[in-house]
Amino acid sequence: MRKSDRREFVKNIAGLAIGASILPLMGSTEVDYRKQKRVLGRTGEKVSILGIGGFHVGDPSVPEEIAIEIIRTAIDRGVNFMDNAWSYKDGRSEILMGRALRDGYREKVLLMTKIMARTVEEAKQQMETSLNRFKVDKVDLLQFHAIANNDDVDAIYKKGLIKWAEEQRSQGVFKYIGFTGHGDPKAHIDMIQRDYPWDTVQMPLNIGDFHRSVSFEHDVLPLAIEKNIGVIGMKSNGMGNLGKSGIAKPTEGLQYAMSLPVSTVVSGIDSLEILEENLGVFESFQPLSRTEKMNLLNRSKGKSDLIEHYLSNPT
Repeated sequence: MRKSDRREFVKNIAGLAIGASILPLMGSTEVDYRKQKRVLGRTGEKVSILGIGGFHVGDPSVPEEIAIEIIRTAIDRGVNFMDNAWSYKDGRSEILMGRALRDGYREKVLLMTKIMARTVEEAKQQMETSLNRFKVDKVDLLQFHAIANNDDVDAIYKKGLIKWAEEQRSQGVFKYIGFTGHGDPKAHIDMIQRDYPWDTVQMPLNIGDFHRSVSFEHDVLPLAIEKNIGVIGMKSNGMGNLGKSGIAKPTEGLQYAMSLPVSTVVSGIDSLEILEENLGVFESFQPLSRTEKMNLLNRSKGKSDLIEHYLSNPT
């Protein structure tokens, strides 16, 4: 599919999905609004459209008991996708999530973590560290984190990391393999077009990204859907920038991202108040209407730099 075709594809699909609930027809986004779950691409796993981000919940400013309450409350109310990474908060994020997942909670979620490794030796060390922090012997999904440029792509493909991941999967250390990034959509396109059958991809999706000349929404999302890769949205609030800008409320940004043909949207939550706001969107979710979507996009036009600060290319 050519770039122009991909842009037209996602434009049409997003418009239809937002206006007429076509989301259940998408291979990676089959949805049951009663349970607020969608299929995670080729994995076949059904995941909640809201995921809990490990970065914010593991911040040192969040007391341990509050972090655990955030995670368990979310799970009790239907959230089953847990995001984390080896690099988050010097390990505090994985440690606290591991503690929250005791007492039967682990079995209720799809647990994901990410590694920064660009060599097999680094991957071995980081994977072992993450498992020790969680106090588990396996996770469900492992993603290569922060793919941002050609060097990162080459490292994954040419330094034995995919072979290592396949071996780990065969040993039951994890079931699925994906990658993430929030630096340059072109690196994501390269990762996908080199034609490894990725299970998942995680990317920023927000109303700032929409207006970029090269965009995750326009240029990566439809390519992932074409390949039946489960799409994990993130940064719907632009790391807090959307709310601070006054252009839209964080909950509007979350609803916008959920209205796209994605499997789940990971949200950073560092308080019970924010948890309740996000659970409100999750529990009552309906796709944005075309009018609601255009209202948000008109309000954000020309203001990408106030919202999406991960991209270096001009608006």
